[in-house]
Amino acid sequence: MKKIALTITIFFNMISFQTLAVSKNVMAPLQVKDFSKFDKELKKIKELGAHAVSTDVWWGLIEKEDGKFDWSHYQKLSDIIISNGLQWVPILSFHQCGGNVGDNCNIPIPSWLWNKYSHLDIAYKSEQGNTSREVISAYATPYVISEYKDVFSSFKESFKNKIHNIQEINISLGPAGELRYPSYNSHDKNSGYPTRGSLQSYSKLAIKSFQKYITNKYENINNLNSAWGFGLKEFKQVFPPSPELFFPNNEQNSAYGRDFYDWYALSLREHGRLILTEGIATFREYGLAIGAKIPGIHWRMAYGADRLAELNAGLINPRQELWNDDKGHGYSEMIKLFSGLKKSQNYNNLILHFTCLEKDNGEQGSYAMSDAKSLVYRIGHLAKKEGVEIKGENALAGPMQSQRSWDNIQDALIYGNYSGITILRIGDVLKSHLSRDNFHKLH
Repeated sequence: MKKIALTITIFFNMISFQTLAVSKNVMAPLQVKDFSKFDKELKKIKELGAHAVSTDVWWGLIEKEDGKFDWSHYQKLSDIIISNGLQWVPILSFHQCGGNVGDNCNIPIPSWLWNKYSHLDIAYKSEQGNTSREVISAYATPYVISEYKDVFSSFKESFKNKIHNIQEINISLGPAGELRYPSYNSHDKNSGYPTRGSLQSYSKLAIKSFQKYITNKYENINNLNSAWGFGLKEFKQVFPPSPELFFPNNEQNSAYGRDFYDWYALSLREHGRLILTEGIATFREYGLAIGAKIPGIHWRMAYGADRLAELNAGLINPRQELWNDDKGHGYSEMIKLFSGLKKSQNYNNLILHFTCLEKDNGEQGSYAMSDAKSLVYRIGHLAKKEGVEIKGENALAGPMQSQRSWDNIQDALIYGNYSGITILRIGDVLKSHLSRDNFHKLH
C-alpha cells in the first residue's frame, strides 16, 4: 500500500514539475500607450494561465541623450504587470521599432550614436549599397561595447527592487531583436521572404574585418592565391562578393565563398558573444535568466535548396554539413555559442529563443521551399544535445487564429524539447475563443 501511495505521489509530482517547467508567456504591444486597456488585458491573460509578459524596452526611449537614462515609462509598465500577479520579461531592445513585419511604431535607436561614432562607419551597408540604421552593425560591437554595458548597468540599478519579479532579461542582438544580419529588411529591394536576402558586409568596418580575417588565416598572399585560384597582389585587394557574379555561379561553395561565409557567420556570433558576456557579468549576482533570440529562417532550406537565406542572414556557413541531422543542418556553431558561454562564463541560466513554432513544412509550396516544422525540431534537439535550454515563439500573429498553428506549438513543447513559449501578442491571444482556449490549454 505504501509503495502504491509513493508511486502515485511521484507520478503527480512529475506532472506538477512538467506543468511548472513550461513557461507560458505573451508579448505586450510594441509600445504600450493606453495603460488602462493594458491593465484589463493583463487581468484576462492571467486568468488564462499566463506566467509572464515580455515588453520591448526601447533604447531610443530610455537614452535619448548619451548617458542620460529615463526609465519612468518602464517603471510604470512593470508596476502594472507585477500588480496583476505576472512576472516581467524586459527585452533590452537595441534595435529600432519599425521596418519589420508587424511593426506599427517608429522608434529609432538613439540618434547621438551616429554622431559619436561617425568616424567608424557603424551602420550596416548592403550589397545593394543601402545603409541600415535599425541597429549598430555587428562589426562595430568591439568599439561600442561600452554603450551596451551602460544600458545594462543603468537597468540593474533602476530595477534592483523588482529583480524577484523578473522572469528573464532578454537581450536584443540584431534587427527585430534577433541574432542575425538585416538581410531581408526594408532598406533593400526585393530581399524579403522568400528570396535569398542581401549580404550586409560592405561597410568600411566590415571590409576591414574581412581583410584581417583572411590575412590571419593565410599569412601571405601566395597562400591565399593558391587556395582561391586568384591572382591578388596584396590583402587589401580582398573584398566581399560581387553579387552579380557570386550567386549565379554558386560561388558560396568555392574556397573563396566558404572563407567569406566562415568570416560572415563568425563575426555575427562574436558580436553575440561579446554582448551576452557583458550582460552575464552585469546580472550575475542576481542569477537572472539571460535570454537571446535567433530567427526561424525557414525558406529556401528544404532538401535540395540553396540555403542562401540562412547563409546571408549569418546563421550558417557552407562548411557546416548543411544536411547532417546530427549537426542540426548547419546550426551547430550557432547553438555552441550558447553552450560555450554557459561553460566559459560559468553561468547556466542562459536561454535560447527560437521563432516559427506555429509553422508547417511546405507552406507556399515549391516557391518558398520551406521546412519550418523540421527546422523547429532540429534546433530543439540540437539545443538539448548541447545542454542549452530553449524556448519558442510564433513568427507571425495572423496564423494564431488557426487550430493547426496551436497544435504545432503544443507539439513542439511536448516533443521538441522546448521548455516554454511566448505568444506574439497579448491582443492576438485575447481576440478569439479559439486562441484563448488554446493558450489556456498549453502545457
